[in-house]
Amino acid sequence: MLFLKLLEKIPFFANFTTEHKRMLAESASFFVPFKKGDVLIREGSFDNTLYIVVKGAVMVSKSGVPGEILATLPAGSVIGEIAFLTNRIRTTTVTALEDSICFAIDRKAMEELEFAIQLQFKDELINILIGHLDRTNVTLVDSKRDGKGQVHGDE
Repeated sequence: MLFLKLLEKIPFFANFTTEHKRMLAESASFFVPFKKGDVLIREGSFDNTLYIVVKGAVMVSKSGVPGEILATLPAGSVIGEIAFLTNRIRTTTVTALEDSICFAIDRKAMEELEFAIQLQFKDELINILIGHLDRTNVTLVDSKRDGKGQVHGDE
C-alpha cells in the first residue's frame, strides 16, 4: 500500500503504532496531491488544515517579502500547525515546488479519529511547538549578545 509506505518514511508518524498508521493510510481522503505551483495555504485565508509533506517539497513565502522564498520544506515537514491548533488566520503562503503529496487533516476530521490517534497527533504537535520555542529562544539570546558574549537586559 503506497500511502502506508509514505507514512512509514515520515518522522512525524514514527511513534504511531503500525495499526494506527495503517488506519490513516486506508483513508485516501487524507492524501492530497499537489502539482508544481499549486498553493496549499494562502496568506490571509482562514482554514485549520494541518499538512504533512509525505512526498515532494514546498516553499513558504510572505506578501511583505515579495519575490523571496522564506523556506523550502522537504518531505517530512509539518505545515499549518498553528492555524490547526488555534484557528488563526494564515500568515504565509505555501506553494508546491514540485509535484507533491501531503497528508492533510482539519480539526473536524481529527475529531472523528480514534482517541489514541488524536493523542499521538497532539504529542507530536507539542514536540514541534517545543522545537519552535527552543529555536526562538536561541535566536533571541543570540540577538542580545554583544561581542563579549554578554547578554543585555534583565539577567
